[in-house]
Amino acid sequence: MGRGPRFWFPLALLGFAQIGLAAAQLLSRRSRAGSESANLLLGPLVPAGATQYSRLQFRPLDEFYALGPGLPGETAWLVALGVVLAGTAVWYAVALRPARTGRFVLGTVAALLAVPLLDLVFSWQFRIGDGLRGPLLATLGLLILAAYERSRFVLLTTIVFALVAVVLSADMAGVLISAVILLAAAFIALLRENPRSIP
Repeated sequence: MGRGPRFWFPLALLGFAQIGLAAAQLLSRRSRAGSESANLLLGPLVPAGATQYSRLQFRPLDEFYALGPGLPGETAWLVALGVVLAGTAVWYAVALRPARTGRFVLGTVAALLAVPLLDLVFSWQFRIGDGLRGPLLATLGLLILAAYERSRFVLLTTIVFALVAVVLSADMAGVLISAVILLAAAFIALLRENPRSIP
C-alpha cells in the first residue's frame, strides 16, 4: 500500500490524536475572564464598595481557574486510543487483506476491550494517576507495533515517546512534544526506502 513501511500510519494517527486530545482539553477550559466573572457572581452578595469585594479583586488567578464541561482526562485518552486502534486495524486490514477476516475482527475487538481493562488494572492495582495511564497505554501499543513490525525504528520511537510522555512530563507539554515526535517519526518512516528489521 504505497511506498515506505506500513507503520507510518499508526504513528501519525496517534500523533494527530494526541494533538486533538490537547486541543479538546484546552477548549474545555473556560476563559480566564469567564471563570473570574462566574466566581464573582457565585460569591456572597455584598454591598457595592464593601471590603469583601475588594478582597476578591486581589485573589490569585488560580482561584478563578475552572474547568468546562469537557471529558475527564482519562476518558479522553481512552477515546483517543480507541480511535487510533480502530483506525490502525482498518489500515492493516486494507494493506494486508487478511485471509481469515473473522480472526482479524475478533483480534481487533479484543484489543479494543483490552484498553479500558488495562486502564482499570493500572488504576486499581498499581494506583497510577489519571494523567499517566493514557501515555502508558500508548507506549504499550507502540511496543506491540514494534514487535509486530519487527522494527528497530518503531522501538526507538517508542523509547523516545515514553521518555517524553511518561518519564519527563505527563502533562499538556508532554502530550504535545510526544505528538510532534510521533509525527516526525511517521514522516521519516515515509521517506525511508529500506527500513531495518530485527533479525
